[in-house]
Amino acid sequence: MLGVVVVQQLKRHRLGITVLEKHMAVIEDIAKLEKKKEEAESIAQKFQVRAEKEERKLKESAEDLRDQDQKFQKDVSSIWEQNHQLKVEKQHLEDKVVQLEQERQKLEAICSSGAERKMVFKGKVSSNVSGCGINVKHQMRYSVRGGTALIVFEEPTVAERLIKKKHHKVAIEDCYINVKAEPIELTVLDALNVDMNRSLLNILVTDLPAGVPEATLLDKLELFFSKTKNGGSEVENTEYLEDSRSAIVTFIQEGVAPKLVDKKRFDVPFSKQETHQVCVSPSVEGNITGYQMKNLRCNRTVLITGIPDIKDEETMNDLLEIHFQKESNAGGEVQKLFYCPEGKNAVVLFEDDKDGGDDPQGE
Repeated sequence: MLGVVVVQQLKRHRLGITVLEKHMAVIEDIAKLEKKKEEAESIAQKFQVRAEKEERKLKESAEDLRDQDQKFQKDVSSIWEQNHQLKVEKQHLEDKVVQLEQERQKLEAICSSGAERKMVFKGKVSSNVSGCGINVKHQMRYSVRGGTALIVFEEPTVAERLIKKKHHKVAIEDCYINVKAEPIELTVLDALNVDMNRSLLNILVTDLPAGVPEATLLDKLELFFSKTKNGGSEVENTEYLEDSRSAIVTFIQEGVAPKLVDKKRFDVPFSKQETHQVCVSPSVEGNITGYQMKNLRCNRTVLITGIPDIKDEETMNDLLEIHFQKESNAGGEVQKLFYCPEGKNAVVLFEDDKDGGDDPQGE
C-alpha cells in the first residue's frame, strides 16, 4: 500500500511540474505577445506619424498647386490680353505699312516721271494769272525680268495687232517656242500743283563768264557776296546750275538777298586782270502741294514674255527681230529690240519721243 501511495504522489508531483511548466510557457508567450504588441503599436504609431506628415505634405502641395494654378490662370489671362493688344498693334502697323507703301509708290512715280528738277524762271511775274503749266518730258524706269524682250515698232498698229493676238509661235531654227505679247503700262505725272515763293535767303546769279572752271566760279562768288561793302553777308552755300550756267548763293541772314536783287548788276572779279558783270535775280522756292497720276499705255512697245534660255543673247535677239519683222507673223518694221535672258534683270528708261509715243532706252 505504501508503494502505491508513493507512486501516486510521484504522479501528482510530475503533474504539478507539467502544469507549472505550461503555466510558465503561457506567461512567457504572453510576455512575447505583449512585446510584439508593443512593437506593433510602436510601428503603427510611426506609420501614423509618417502618414500625418505625408498628409500635411500633400495638403501643402495641393495648396501650392492651387496657388500655381491661380497664378497660371492670371498669366494666361494676361498673355491673352497682351496677345490681343499685339494683334491690334500689328493690324495698325500693317495698315500703316500699306499707307506708307502707297505713298512710296506715288513718290517713286513722281520721281521716275522727272518731276524733281532744278528750274530757273526767266520771265514776267503777274498777280493776275489765269493759269500756269510746266512742260515735263517723262523719264520712267521700267524693270525687265529675265526671259522677256521689249520690242519698239515703227507703227503703233503693229504693236496693237500683236497684243490683240497675244499668243505667238516663234521659230528657233528647228523648233518652236510659245511666247506672249503683252502691253506696257506706265504710271506718269498728269498734273502738278506747286506752291512757289520768293526766297529770302537765296539769290540766282546769271550771265556768268564762259571758260571759268566751276570751282573757281563758286569760290569767287562766295568771296564777293560775303563782303558787306558789296552789299552781301556771310554765305552759307553756293551751288552751280550746269544746265543754265548759273549759280544759287545762299546767305545765313535774311534780308540780304532782296537788297542784292534790287541792285541787279554787279562787277565781280573772276581773275586779277578783269571783272565780269553778272545779273542777280530772285530765287524762287517751290513746294509740291498736290499732284495727279495717270496710267499711260505705250503705243509702240510690246513686252514679249516666256522666252526660254536656249540660245545665246545675240542669237536670240536676232531671231526675235527677224520673226516680228514679218507681216506674216502679224509683225512689222522693228525700231528697237531689247532682250533680257533668263537669270538676269535689267532696267529700261522710257522717254517721250517726238511723236508723243514711247522711246525706251536700255540701262
